[in-house]
Amino acid sequence: MEFPTEIIGEKGYIKINADLDSEQAGEALRKAFNQVYDQGKRTIILDLTSVQLINSYGIGKVLMCYKRLKAENGTLMVKPLSGFVKETFELLMLDKILPVEQ
Repeated sequence: MEFPTEIIGEKGYIKINADLDSEQAGEALRKAFNQVYDQGKRTIILDLTSVQLINSYGIGKVLMCYKRLKAENGTLMVKPLSGFVKETFELLMLDKILPVEQ
């Protein structure tokens, strides 16, 4: 499992095209994040529009990315969320720390 990445200007994009509910998906996110991060990008956008399900494992990996960027004054953003993922982010108040990229 791999998540495609793209660099546009100063931003790195990670397209999450599977549910973030397993170790395999978490590892794919970590690899994609490192790929963008290692290119010097400190503004990274997670595109979660294809994600139907996210559990504590996926949330943990998202927070790992957030903490690593925050330590270097970077920003982790998300594309507009919907459905269960949006509800989960709101319930855990992640929508307060992860800005939405328009």
